[in-house]
Amino acid sequence: MREIENLSSEEITQRLTYIGFVLIAFELVKSLIVSPIKSFYEDTIFDENSFFHSYEKDVLARHKNEFEACLLYLRDFMKAIDNDDFITIQKLRKHRNYLAHNISNELQNLNVVIYLSLLEKVDKALFKLSNHNTFIEIGADPKFPDIDWKTLKGHEYLLFEEIHNKIKALLIK
Repeated sequence: MREIENLSSEEITQRLTYIGFVLIAFELVKSLIVSPIKSFYEDTIFDENSFFHSYEKDVLARHKNEFEACLLYLRDFMKAIDNDDFITIQKLRKHRNYLAHNISNELQNLNVVIYLSLLEKVDKALFKLSNHNTFIEIGADPKFPDIDWKTLKGHEYLLFEEIHNKIKALLIK
């Protein structure tokens, strides 16, 4: 195990940048999972023939953990993400939690390159979540009739993409 004193300032910068990016990526993903779904159901009463019922019945009945329940809802009910995205989000969550709680050890040992494929998968999942959320917010608005929903990037994804583009070269070194 290399001591921190033996790391170059470039190596420390790369690792801290990567850890920060993982934290941001998870917060962006998380912001598109629970809150938007809760907001959709909040103060809304659906009629008994509706496709939707209640937050408790449609979402929380899927899992005892709210985050997990919302992920399952997005995958199985809304079809906003697929199973690969579901697994990727779970891996990102686990990786984020590990890094956040073991940052001092990871500064010494972290090999950023082995996680680059995870970031590519996170990119895909975050795009889908952001696109879905934007559609829910404005999809029926007649002011936006010519939107190409296959390529529309929501603001969460645009932030992720901008940061990723700026630090990509640093992470690949």
